[in-house]
Amino acid sequence: MQRPLDSLWASRAARLALRLFAPAIWLSGRLTFSRKYLLIGIVVLLAMASLSMPLWQQARQARETADTERAGLRAFAAQAEVLAQMVQLRDQAVRGTTLTSLPQVTQALTPLAPPPLATPDGPWAQLHNRWQQVQQLDSSATPQRRFAVLNGAINAMLGVVQSSARVYRLNVDPELDATFELLTSRLPLVLDTLGKQQDALTLNTGDMASYALGAQVVLTESMPGLKAGVAQLMAHHPTASAVPTPLEALLVGIVAQQDAADKTLDNPDALDELRQLAHNNQQRARELLQALTHTADAHLLERITRLKHTQWTIAALLVGALAAIAYLFVGIYLSTLHSLRSLSKGTDAFCAGRLDTRIQIDTQDELVLVARNFNTVAGEFGRLLDVIREQNESRERELETQVQARTAELAEKNEQLRAVGDRVQEELNLARAMQLAILPQQFPDEASWAVHAIMFPARELGGDFYDGFMLPDGRYGILVADVSGKGVGAAFFMAVSRTVLLDLAMTGQPPHQVLAQANDLLCERNPMDLFVTACYGIFDPRDGSLSYASAGHHPPLLRQAHGEVQVLPSVHDLALAVFPDMRYLDQHITLAPGDTLVLYTDGVTEAFSPANEAYGDARLHHWLVQAQPEQGPAALVAALVRDVEQFVNGAEASDDLTCLILCRK
Repeated sequence: MQRPLDSLWASRAARLALRLFAPAIWLSGRLTFSRKYLLIGIVVLLAMASLSMPLWQQARQARETADTERAGLRAFAAQAEVLAQMVQLRDQAVRGTTLTSLPQVTQALTPLAPPPLATPDGPWAQLHNRWQQVQQLDSSATPQRRFAVLNGAINAMLGVVQSSARVYRLNVDPELDATFELLTSRLPLVLDTLGKQQDALTLNTGDMASYALGAQVVLTESMPGLKAGVAQLMAHHPTASAVPTPLEALLVGIVAQQDAADKTLDNPDALDELRQLAHNNQQRARELLQALTHTADAHLLERITRLKHTQWTIAALLVGALAAIAYLFVGIYLSTLHSLRSLSKGTDAFCAGRLDTRIQIDTQDELVLVARNFNTVAGEFGRLLDVIREQNESRERELETQVQARTAELAEKNEQLRAVGDRVQEELNLARAMQLAILPQQFPDEASWAVHAIMFPARELGGDFYDGFMLPDGRYGILVADVSGKGVGAAFFMAVSRTVLLDLAMTGQPPHQVLAQANDLLCERNPMDLFVTACYGIFDPRDGSLSYASAGHHPPLLRQAHGEVQVLPSVHDLALAVFPDMRYLDQHITLAPGDTLVLYTDGVTEAFSPANEAYGDARLHHWLVQAQPEQGPAALVAALVRDVEQFVNGAEASDDLTCLILCRK
């Protein structure tokens, strides 16, 4: 019954194939071999052209975009030069000297704006209106009035620069977006701010203090952006050796100007030093601007050259592919024609009675005429093949029966193993849920302090744990610990260790006594010879004091309000459950408002990337410096976990990850 059914399906498949390919078969039956190959060549040509044109268009569009960006760079260079002249003009106005460069700036403003900016209410119109106010200034205007009017014109000029960058699409460049943002936004703003700071301090009035303070903030916040923009350019154009030197000189000059500005606030006589530093820094900024503009233009020129080469390469590949296909088609056609003629002659001779005729073909084509010759000879071997086929089918049936029996047996064993595995996994998941449930999930968030913690086991069950609890006298206990090993054994010992430490901690004893008593108890209840590293502290919310002791654990980290991170002193006492009668030492500090305390296990610093690189203490310290404590400990914990996950990038966890963060607001 099986073979007729197979034949039925085979016949249905054949009929379906014939119906599906009927148009192609009909067309092939009415074309000679030469026309068939010609038709295939035309189809291949159209396919290659349709595939190549999008690549060609993409390269052309990218080239046009790069040309537009180069035009934007040229426009920006002219605008930046006018901006620098405006800053110098504002300095002359504040010091009460004659505005000698006013006509030159007026003349230079006219050709700067591209047509999209020259709208009635656009940035260019705003600059024009502001500049008319500057031209209307007379000698009776106060220095403050001159400062305000020129400062408005400079701000309008900064708007023209940024709008021009958007028109020329400098802000969306796929490779140099940060560099162009530095050129068209940050660096012009720094150039303006360098002059604005000295001008505001020159006026030395109460209403100018906000300008001076704002200048300090702008300069400080701009320094990372300057470095990032230059770093991006150097990454794509590493031969630009002329860029880092003016950048370093400008950064050093900005720091010196900030110091001189602070000195000027207390000693107005130091204004000359500030003015000289501001002048030098403006010159450095212009040098950096010119170097960046030149390097970025060179990079864009290289990109245009590469795109041109890409276009020519696509064209050359298309032409070469077409030539190769044509050559192969002609060769295949001639070879096929020769083979067909040889087969036809040999078949005619064999059918004419010359049974000793043998056909020799130099190629290895699968031709239909070969089957005709094979069938003529195959009749003599039919009976022998039938016998062999019957023997093979009998052997196949026997083997199939044995395979089915073994398959059924293996399936039964696999089902039993799967059931056992599912039951074990279910119990492990339940144990994991219970383990996480015994750890605190709710944490205090008071007006002056807050705390949060989290634990991620490396396997279904982990050995890390944390705790946070209020003591009877109003103080708050914090605990982070790490049991050696992983899996079920570490999880059970973790439960025992947490119970012992929590019971002792609730008595209110100092941390060193809690650890010493817990060590003695755990030494008596340690059949598996495990050990526990722990750091236990008591925080007093009333005055911010913290006393803590460590049993072989990582020392806590303290981030002060101004961002400095320090490793708190910690005696390297022995871990718990190793030797009885051990003594531990308390440490005492006071958390100031804005300080952040971090307790963690080695699952943080010993998290490994796919390249087998450890997260490490240095990366943890860097993250803590960049952290934002005002977001609260819960957000900090989540941010640290995300940073570790991004670093690990899907690699298998090497250890449980636990951290606890306490913030004094």
